[in-house]
Amino acid sequence: MNKDLFGNKIKFIEEEPIKVNIYADESMNRKDENNCNWHYICIIVERLDNPILQDIIDERFCGNFNQDSQYYSKNNKTIHWTDISSADEKNICKRWFEYILSPDKSGKKFYSYILGLNDSCLQIENFDQNDDFNSKYNRFFRSVILYALKTFFGNKKIIVENIYHEKGQQEHNKYFPWHCIYKIKEQNENIIFKCNQITFLSKDHEINEYSNLIQLCDCVLGVTTSIIHSIQKSNKSKYKEEL
Repeated sequence: MNKDLFGNKIKFIEEEPIKVNIYADESMNRKDENNCNWHYICIIVERLDNPILQDIIDERFCGNFNQDSQYYSKNNKTIHWTDISSADEKNICKRWFEYILSPDKSGKKFYSYILGLNDSCLQIENFDQNDDFNSKYNRFFRSVILYALKTFFGNKKIIVENIYHEKGQQEHNKYFPWHCIYKIKEQNENIIFKCNQITFLSKDHEINEYSNLIQLCDCVLGVTTSIIHSIQKSNKSKYKEEL
């Protein structure tokens, strides 16, 4: 009986659900010292009541959005970890990393999770051998989302507004764009999806501003896998080594 000691009805205040966007990228076929083959999945979860997107855009441009400025074109470059080859690209990435590492700046805004899969240990008969990588990726991508949301937010009700993933082979798989959403909805009443399919974005932030966070996801994953697997030496590697 929902009444207090005086017979008055108790009013329960329902906690507001947490609304999020999820951004994702992957790194494939990284060899370790034992010649084992690794795949990695990285996601960034953005709380929409405490968003990070505009902060990342501000850090990119140092708050200077004057397109006539001599610095605008330097700060407007698309960042892809593998292709970082200039001081301008390095400096954008560096500002992003400094933002993430500064509690005064990122506070409780930056949520990220990386899963590494040792492909050499997976039993191939448990996956679709006609589409080996996507079969594995589809299954473990679902695990990444579930683990991250439950770790970050516990048993609170979560509304996933959008999942953004970099364009790639997963886009053309018959299951990947929708299957993880369907399975999570089916098995978890506390996680609600406003989207029925994953949205695939290029890394070009001039096409879609959300691609800034796809680029950040790529950089976070790139620096992490470089620490684990080292950086291939080249004329351009000095920028990544500094980062």
